[in-house]
Amino acid sequence: MMIAVLALLMAGCGSAAKSAPEVAGYVRTYLQAHSDVKRVATKGVQSATVVIKGRDQDVSADLGEGLRGRLIRTGDAAYMQMLGEEVAPGKVWDKITEEHEPYNLLGIGVVTGQAMTLVNSHRVHEMLAARGRVSGPASDGGLDRYTVAIDVRAALDGLDLDAFLEVYDPLPLMQDTEDEYVKVRAGDRAAQARLRGELLKEFGTQATYELWLDAQGRPVRQRLTAKTPVEITFSDWGDTTVIAPPADQVRVLTQ
Repeated sequence: MMIAVLALLMAGCGSAAKSAPEVAGYVRTYLQAHSDVKRVATKGVQSATVVIKGRDQDVSADLGEGLRGRLIRTGDAAYMQMLGEEVAPGKVWDKITEEHEPYNLLGIGVVTGQAMTLVNSHRVHEMLAARGRVSGPASDGGLDRYTVAIDVRAALDGLDLDAFLEVYDPLPLMQDTEDEYVKVRAGDRAAQARLRGELLKEFGTQATYELWLDAQGRPVRQRLTAKTPVEITFSDWGDTTVIAPPADQVRVLTQ
């Protein structure tokens, strides 16, 4: 009996084995059915937190080099904040309306857009890990951990580059980058080779994708260990809240 119990624990508490595509796409599939969640992502010095509650969201990011911001959308209003700055004496938030847009709306759009790209990087990891070698589940601190070993060069050779760019860099900041992506999508083989070469430099030749699930099958954590590790944690499944900032901290712009 004791041997049987130990074997069950070693097998990841009896959780079913999954294929590499199932493990790679698990987070995306789960989020599609359970969108109310808090996500915290880190990549090097960059970090982002996104809280979703129905159609409401609270997005904040610290991208380094002073690029820090937060955007809250709740009800029929949106509020923005460049972290560490006052927009007026005693005010740290600007209320955004269709009639009145703050001068730095573009800046907050860039910061929060990059935040969403970071917390959605599991979709990039999915495309790299789908053809990897999966092992697990293994018991890890009460969670089930799956591991996918990735041959990055082989994964890049098999990528649909058009689909990959949609999740890898949906809002390129530089016109030169956008021009290069146009060539890639048009089937320019030289541009496609350059992109694969840059991605190989970014991720390295080998990478590891890991996914942790709780007893209810909910993603708790996922990590891509490559040249620059990226980790995303998930919490408050179905129990999130998004709250507008206090009125006395908000500047309402007037014409």
